[in-house]
Amino acid sequence: PAGAAWSIRPRLGRSPAAGAAEAVLIARGEIAALAAVDLAELGTKRIARFSGGMDALAAAGFAIAPRTLPPGEDIDFLHFVHDRHDGNLESSRRYLAWEQGLVAQLDPGERAAFAVAAPDPA
Repeated sequence: PAGAAWSIRPRLGRSPAAGAAEAVLIARGEIAALAAVDLAELGTKRIARFSGGMDALAAAGFAIAPRTLPPGEDIDFLHFVHDRHDGNLESSRRYLAWEQGLVAQLDPGERAAFAVAAPDPA
């Protein structure tokens, strides 16, 4: 719909909804609930959720314009392994290698937050 903006929680502070008089969230319940808390903390006055997703918006008569995000903005989509859920075993392997490589990027403080105690051998 006109005025719609895609965002993820870490970027809500830079979204048009931050501090706005009102915002309507189009997301699953738990995601919308978390985003609503964040937006309220950012000063958004009235926050509502539209249930049913994009299909429900179209059925309600809203014009839906497909929009692709510019490179670097679509950070929740991994282009290099896009077909890992479609049975491409090599893509699945590359995805797992990428996930495991994320651990190497953590600094010591970040690693400590995820420290798991070794089981007691006794």
